[in-house]
Amino acid sequence: MACKHENFEARVEVNRIEDIGRFTADITIHCAECKLPFEFVGVDECGLSYNHPTVNPSAQELRVPIKPKGCEILPGIKGPTGFKVQRAN
Repeated sequence: MACKHENFEARVEVNRIEDIGRFTADITIHCAECKLPFEFVGVDECGLSYNHPTVNPSAQELRVPIKPKGCEILPGIKGPTGFKVQRAN
C-alpha cells in the first residue's frame, strides 16, 4: 500500500552570519513513515541569499533570511550577499 504522507518530521537550522549581522533558517521536511523528502515549490532561485528565500539544488531545503522581530535590516550589506546556482535542465 502506498504511503499517504500523513505524518511529518522537519528540521530547522538557524544560522548567524556574524560578519554581516544577518541570520538564515534552513528547513527540510520528510514523511515520518516512509522517509520520502518533500520539495519546496514556488521558489525559483537556487543558492543562498540574505535578501529573499532560495532552495538548494534538489529543492529539498528551503533557505530563508530571517531577523529578530522589531530589528531593522541595515541596507548596504558589507561583504557577500549570497550566491546563485544554475540548474541544468
